[in-house]
Amino acid sequence: MVAKLPFVLEVRVLTLLHIGTGRVLQEGFDYVVKDGQTLRIHEGRFVEWISSQGEAFARLTQGTPPGELLRAHLRPGSPLVRYSLPGVPENAREIRECRKDPLDQPYIPGSSLKGALRTVLLWQRWREGRRVLSRTRLRDDPRFAAKDLEGEEFGETPHKDIFRALCLRDSSPASKERLVLANVRCRAPGARTGIPLALEAVQRDTTFVVEGYLDTTVFRPWGAWTRPGFLAPEKLGWLAWEYLAKAARQKALARLEQDFRWAQSMGTEVAFWNDLRERIRQAETGTSLEFPLQIGFGTGWLGVTLGPALLGDPAFREVHRRFRLGRRPRGGGQTPPDRFPASRRLARADGVELPLGWVWVTPKEAP
Repeated sequence: MVAKLPFVLEVRVLTLLHIGTGRVLQEGFDYVVKDGQTLRIHEGRFVEWISSQGEAFARLTQGTPPGELLRAHLRPGSPLVRYSLPGVPENAREIRECRKDPLDQPYIPGSSLKGALRTVLLWQRWREGRRVLSRTRLRDDPRFAAKDLEGEEFGETPHKDIFRALCLRDSSPASKERLVLANVRCRAPGARTGIPLALEAVQRDTTFVVEGYLDTTVFRPWGAWTRPGFLAPEKLGWLAWEYLAKAARQKALARLEQDFRWAQSMGTEVAFWNDLRERIRQAETGTSLEFPLQIGFGTGWLGVTLGPALLGDPAFREVHRRFRLGRRPRGGGQTPPDRFPASRRLARADGVELPLGWVWVTPKEAP
């Protein structure tokens, strides 16, 4: 038996994708807006340019934003510009930076895909195990509420966690020309449009390639074949693409059902949600291994938790109260459990407001 089973994932972006670095770019210091484009200033070459102007000039202009000093020199293709983004921030003076390689080419970290697959698998195990909230121990810290559940299903320590067997490398990078400036707002029924956010995002129809392998060694006896493997062998099938694809499609359908009703209540164009549901159903009818995932910024509570599996549970009302889900900012109260989650983050693309971060994944054999 081959110890490591290599594979390739083709990941196609369906809606604008932002996987952030945590850094916020400031207007005038990190970027400028010019002629309908957002130009990212090249910090290193700015320092060289300042040095070339002489010490007196550097002292005289100390504290002046780089964008103000360089405005006459900044244009697409200029050596003082790292890259340019189509579009400009709307009512925002800062931009959230997306993850890129040293050549400013966007890529998808393997950890982002692996985290999404972990959530999908936990959701499937919850459903197949017929679990209920009233018999599930949740930790008090909302960030780790399901930690004990994960330990029970996947392994109590990183050493015993079944996902140690699934290796996903960072994707191949896309061209920096695939980056755009995305304007995002939080929308909720009966509420004013939320605070505008500007993001660097990967355009729709961008394709990434992710290489990886499944290490079956940790599921088998080892050494003199007298000691058990690190991981329970019956769980090897959980990491098969047939199983993961089915789980991802079913979780996405449950999620889209919630989102579709929400979009209708908001009067938002529902074509995207309809089209994606139809595409999933077509994949379900055959032997296809294709499946959707939602990753990165804007995934929301339904995406990063067991989401739809919890909302119909009789004990969800108590979970909603305990973890204060749906709290509104500035003391604005709390969304009732029967209407939670009430908000979504949407980005405007081609004149239509769409959710963020949906991708379509196609597993393939490694060449």
